[in-house]
Amino acid sequence: MKKKSEAFGPVLRRMRLEKHLTQEQLSELVGVAAPYISMLESGHKYPNLEMLFLLAEALGVRPGSMLDAMEERIRHLS
Repeated sequence: MKKKSEAFGPVLRRMRLEKHLTQEQLSELVGVAAPYISMLESGHKYPNLEMLFLLAEALGVRPGSMLDAMEERIRHLS
């Protein structure tokens, strides 16, 4: 993994799939365009703090659990 910030996309994708949501469905829940979710998952964009909270709420998780999952991913890939 090149940068620690690259851990967010795979975590978001995994959590979205665990909730059986498409990118389109998640984008509607959060109020953004579906391509934005794709860019987040692919690492081309990174969420600001407000978006992190919106994504977590839409996925039914704590924002901290997303950060914990990122930390775990970084630890296993390093």
